[in-house]
This record gives sequence, structure tokens and C-alpha cells, in this order.
Amino acid sequence: MKKNRLYIYLARLDKKGIEVVTAFESPTKVYPTRIREIAKLGLEKNVAALVISEYSKKKMTHEIYAESAESFDGLRKSLGKRGYHNLPLNQFTGPSSRTKINKEALVTERSTMTRRASSVKR
Repeated sequence: MKKNRLYIYLARLDKKGIEVVTAFESPTKVYPTRIREIAKLGLEKNVAALVISEYSKKKMTHEIYAESAESFDGLRKSLGKRGYHNLPLNQFTGPSSRTKINKEALVTERSTMTRRASSVKR
């Protein structure tokens, strides 16, 4: 079984591309999660500073997300299925570290919706 890599990236609001900020090794699968508060991730100070710096430069046109994939191509395919285009072709070679992350701030399980019983007879 291949290890997943957790990618933290900036996604354009108009879905015309992404910019990967950092990546980590992750033992668990993380589904695409919008990050609302970077501090809740529990990143190391230098990594958190990098993420905050990149996000503050582009916060009017981008949102910050976290998602895991087995490879960079897997991330590109996942983003393509969700409607993103103009994705980077090259493997991510930016800063990566072996930091621990607060998994409670991320979506690690898919939830299913249940249908409520209706009083309307058909």
C-alpha cells in the first residue's frame, strides 16, 4: 500500500487552477477539505507562516484546501473531476516536511446523507 501525501493548496475561486503550497506524508486518507482556520491544523511555526504568507497574498481570488492523494497525478485527476482546469503538469517540488497535523480539522471520512421519512404519500 502506497503512502498518501497530504497537499495543502490554494484553489482559484473560478476553478482556473491551483497552486500547491506544501505537502506532507499522511498515513490516512483526507478528502478535499476547505481550511477556514490555519491555526487549527497545528502545523509547525515555519510551515504555518509559509501557508499564511501565500494565502494572504491571494486571499481575494483563492481559497485554501487540504487533500491527500497517492501521487501528484492522483491529485490532478481528483481536481479535474471537480471541474478545475489549467492544472500544473509538473510534480510538486516545493517545501515539504514530516510535520504532524491535527486530523480533527480535516475530513477523513465520507458522510452519507439519510433520507428523512416523509408524511407525503405518493
